[in-house]
Amino acid sequence: MKTITCSVLLLIGSHFFHAQQITVGDLARQARFSKVIDEVNNGKTKIKYSEINGIPYYTAGFVNARVGDTSSYVPIRYNTFLDTIEIMDKSEVYEIPREESYPKFTLDKSNLKLVLVNTHDEFAGYFFEIASGKNRILKKIQTKFYEAVPAPNSLISAIPARFETQKPIYFLKTEDEFIRLPKNAKDLPALLPARKAELESFLKSNKIKTNDEVDLMKLAAFLNG
Repeated sequence: MKTITCSVLLLIGSHFFHAQQITVGDLARQARFSKVIDEVNNGKTKIKYSEINGIPYYTAGFVNARVGDTSSYVPIRYNTFLDTIEIMDKSEVYEIPREESYPKFTLDKSNLKLVLVNTHDEFAGYFFEIASGKNRILKKIQTKFYEAVPAPNSLISAIPARFETQKPIYFLKTEDEFIRLPKNAKDLPALLPARKAELESFLKSNKIKTNDEVDLMKLAAFLNG
């Protein structure tokens, strides 16, 4: 996929930012949006999203989301392939700038929070916030694009190009560190040496699994307690 930067700032309706004295005029002066083109550059060719098996999004359609701590809701779609948030204005789709002015989106109904976190590595971008506080649990959802594989012979079918969502990756964001949670919970205390002993006891008594989100919320509550 690529984007075309618009020379004119996009006004997306008076319902966008009402709280915190943010007006549409303020938004227009502060933000430049990029128009989305739904295609993938594949060498010398370009493939439309519609020609690729699977989808590059967290949800197939747009869902209403509350922007930041305002009371305003807008229709967004999270592109997990590009790690960008898209918004629809009438029939056009635009990419919201990935900057601190837009740090959080709370999805309606599910109440899931998409937060922007600069981790200063390849994971920097949007995460789902599983637990908040000084010690936050974050989940990264990524989608990969796999090129088509031609049929090697008449007995084996070709494999079409596809998008494939990867298994979630969980992280612990402390005030000072950004830690990828290990698959085995027994390996976690070594990553937090200052609390090693008490953490070992907690993990053992609560049988915490680092891929179970209910358990991860318990872990966050313990670390923030």
